[in-house]
Amino acid sequence: MDTQDSFSGALDSNLGLYDADSSNFEARLAASDSMDVEPQAPSTSVRIHTTFGAEEEEEPALDQEEEEEDDVEEDDLSLLLRAWVNERSSPEILEYEGATLENLMELVDFQTQKMATQQAALANILKMDVDRVKYLVRSYLRTRLSKIEEHARHYVKDTMYRERLSQNELEYAKGYVELEERHVRRSFLDQLPPHLRGLEDVAAEGLEMVSKPDLDAAVFCRVRTTVGEFQFEPSEAPIVMRRNNIFITRYSIIRNLLEDDKVELI
Repeated sequence: MDTQDSFSGALDSNLGLYDADSSNFEARLAASDSMDVEPQAPSTSVRIHTTFGAEEEEEPALDQEEEEEDDVEEDDLSLLLRAWVNERSSPEILEYEGATLENLMELVDFQTQKMATQQAALANILKMDVDRVKYLVRSYLRTRLSKIEEHARHYVKDTMYRERLSQNELEYAKGYVELEERHVRRSFLDQLPPHLRGLEDVAAEGLEMVSKPDLDAAVFCRVRTTVGEFQFEPSEAPIVMRRNNIFITRYSIIRNLLEDDKVELI
């Protein structure tokens, strides 16, 4: 067996451990697959009010109905749907929604048991709802897993990112780093001179071997809560960010707003 096959086999084994330990989400999802209904992506209908540019007509203040909308508490499915879109659209890995996932899995377990006591027509309707949740959970977990593999070494080294990962994700990232290092050393790195064997060296020009997320990547964001005047660029005039406005900008500029749930990515 060559080093490529050895690395692939070890990686598959490590991935299996991650799947088995990640709160048994995949196992619990598979246990509810008793009917032949294709999973469907969750759908949502969104009314978009778009504003581009700094020069715009002054809009009236939020009316009482819009203010009340801001105070409406989101259910777990809406929270995970927003976290899923944010995760897929952001260049870096975001905070792990562990509590939301656990609540939804309890709902899936409950609905799966309830389907067994219902008539076929109603059971199929309940199954469609369960499949939508299962699709969302699986896609969310796999999106995060893909990001971990892309920048595993950086996420393991950085304290901030380590705190964003679940315990199982952190263990998977560490295992992935070890497997990758073992593979490249056996393949060619051990054949190079000792001073060229480093995996985390920094060149004189500031170039680093460890890949990092591109925080200056362009993203679309929608304002969830009116921010007011916001300085996008030091050389530009402030722009008023009102609820439901949509902007395209660098991720690093609205990063803090995203963490504070004042904007969402689309």
